Amino acid sequence: MISETQRRKRLAKKIQEVSTDKLVEIERFVLSLEASLDKSKEILSFAGSWKNIDDELFFDLTENLPLRREKNKRRSDE
Repeated sequence: MISETQRRKRLAKKIQEVSTDKLVEIERFVLSLEASLDKSKEILSFAGSWKNIDDELFFDLTENLPLRREKNKRRSDE
């Protein structure tokens, strides 16, 4: 198994060897990776949000949700 430093050096060397026209593709790929990491962080920011939720409120949100959705669906169909 190689270390992170070795992997980065190996990757940098390979990028140096890539033709100039492929650099744009590599840059786009790296930017897409960064964007996906930002989305993951954004989603993870909600982790634990319901940790201290009141039992009654939790029950209302989970058990009564289908009923509320059905009521709203009937209203929108009218």
